[in-house]
Amino acid sequence: MRILHIIPSLNTGGAERLTLDICRELKQQGHEIKLVTFYDINHYKYLSAEVNLQFLPVYVRPSVIGKWDIFLEPLNQLISDFKPDIIHSHLFEAEILSRENIFSGIRYFSHCHDNMPQLRNFSFTTLLSKKWLTDFYEKRHLVKEYLQCNNKFIAISKDAKQYFEETLPEKLRSNIFLLNNAIDFKRFNAVAQKRELDKIRLINVGSFVPKKNQQFLVEVVNELVKQKMDVKLVMLGDGPLLNEVKKKINDYGLQNFIECKGNVEQVEDYLLQANLYVHSATYEPFGLVLLEAMAAGLPVVSLDGRGNRDIMKDGENGFMLQQQDAILFSQKIIGISRNQEMYNNLSSGAINTAKQYDIAEYVRKLVALYNTND
Repeated sequence: MRILHIIPSLNTGGAERLTLDICRELKQQGHEIKLVTFYDINHYKYLSAEVNLQFLPVYVRPSVIGKWDIFLEPLNQLISDFKPDIIHSHLFEAEILSRENIFSGIRYFSHCHDNMPQLRNFSFTTLLSKKWLTDFYEKRHLVKEYLQCNNKFIAISKDAKQYFEETLPEKLRSNIFLLNNAIDFKRFNAVAQKRELDKIRLINVGSFVPKKNQQFLVEVVNELVKQKMDVKLVMLGDGPLLNEVKKKINDYGLQNFIECKGNVEQVEDYLLQANLYVHSATYEPFGLVLLEAMAAGLPVVSLDGRGNRDIMKDGENGFMLQQQDAILFSQKIIGISRNQEMYNNLSSGAINTAKQYDIAEYVRKLVALYNTND
């Protein structure tokens, strides 16, 4: 098949990494792939080197009161020349741009990487927010395009599937398919090894945004230090709240116990040096980073982020706590680190969990969805 994937950019994020992994594996399985971005941003050059990647500076600027400002000629020309069987879009901006002109003979798929807030249902509070009103206007426009092309939707978790069933019109609900995210298992499992527990080496990966809640992890490390534990937490990622987290680290006097490394390309190198993965997100659409850590043999201690319920299995690959309590969270970490047998069992369970989400099998299921009859 000829498959066109569309995503706004290759900025740092789980959706971007998954999109690249999908494109690479589709190519490996013999399909002709092209990946289009709208912004010349690529934080994954080592992953995208094998992908037919093209940057097109196109845009759609909606207007509630006037004519929309639209420039899509390069994208339309690419579609006409490439003649894809499938157009597979990722993230909301790609939804708007790729559905503005529907081409006949092409099957359209939307990847529901999260619960797109732009698709929320209309309510009284919508009238109180200019942005919510704009979102609702864009949703009405987009839904018309979805109906025209009989759009299919790929939900990454049960929580996401439920959200889209509640926000899309009835005619489209039978077009929503659950397909949990996947990782390149071999890439991360290559670093799996026997780990000693004389020191607690924690790692967290994610953008520094409110839902990722890294400030909670500062409190957790503070509790571990109070318990005289030999602990080190490495945080990978960047974002608007990074300086606030650094300030909290300084306020607690934890500069020797927590290190913020920023964005890195080779996450697996840092997983090699850790023995536990900690996840503080209060909302997690799915949790690719959890699977990457598990593939590397790391048990996971996390909060309940809803989407990660599909992955976490208490006592099998880690523990998921229902309440945000730094003392309870730290006690769970200490309990694992003081019990080598429990740790080994959780580590094996984590690897077995991650194996079930390998990208090769994922892409075979995806191709089957591509071939689903309308």
